[in-house]
Amino acid sequence: MIEPHRLAALLLATVPMAWPALAAAQTSPRSASGAYDAKDWKTCARLYGEQAERTPPVRGAAYDAACCLALAGDVEGAFARLQRTPSEQLPEALADDPDLAALHGDPRWQALLVRYRADNEASATNLDTALLEELTRRVDRDQEVRNRSFQGPQGELAIQEAMAVDRDNTAWLKRYLEEHGWPPHAKVGRKGSQGFWLLAQHADADPRFQEQVLEMLGDAVARGEASGVHLAYLSDRVRLAQGRPQRYGTQFERVDGTLRPRPIEDADTVDARRAALGMETLDEYAARMEDAYAADSQD
Repeated sequence: MIEPHRLAALLLATVPMAWPALAAAQTSPRSASGAYDAKDWKTCARLYGEQAERTPPVRGAAYDAACCLALAGDVEGAFARLQRTPSEQLPEALADDPDLAALHGDPRWQALLVRYRADNEASATNLDTALLEELTRRVDRDQEVRNRSFQGPQGELAIQEAMAVDRDNTAWLKRYLEEHGWPPHAKVGRKGSQGFWLLAQHADADPRFQEQVLEMLGDAVARGEASGVHLAYLSDRVRLAQGRPQRYGTQFERVDGTLRPRPIEDADTVDARRAALGMETLDEYAARMEDAYAADSQD
């Protein structure tokens, strides 16, 4: 199941480091990912399926729906989803994803893996492995310090450590982008492109640089070389730093115990903007965040 891992990364990328601990009350899950965590496979499959059937679809929803269908015992439904999903939207861990174990004895499973591996090999011909190794090391360090901070008290030492990691990553990212520009998928793949975005998302200490990256990222999205979802997150980050309302509702805050989006420009049309970039509705996103925080608070 790809969604919980993607959700964890996005939350770490989005939530300010200085938030206080959140209150605990767990309610019935309202989101697809919440239903997954609650092992309500039919609800999970239905909610992700609804997202996958939209025009345009919510990115990643088809695969997540297939996982929930497999867990619910609907082998035919799971294969139908997977066979319609382009290989570039399937995760690297496809072959080993335990959520799809119910499919492994079916001949269609091996055919699916053959297609996936052939497509991956064709797209990986020109990947810059040295660059990806360096990028992976930096992203792992970024997530390590944030995970450690979220798991314990956010003392001054933890905050200073995270800031030091961000400064080092920002300096490296700035040097690379000034020399090479935004890397195409042929060079770093979609996972590598996400890593570049993540480092830019955490370059808050250099707002002018974030603005430059946003322009660069917008051009890359227009060429099909970067994710529109990443553009939405960085756009909102930059606008809020400028004292302007966000456009996509990716940035939330806790007010009087309630999680809500920070101010949004033209809020009545935010779902149309989100849909154009392959994102779920704002209500679905808010429910996902509420379910995630409720679950985390019980750990």
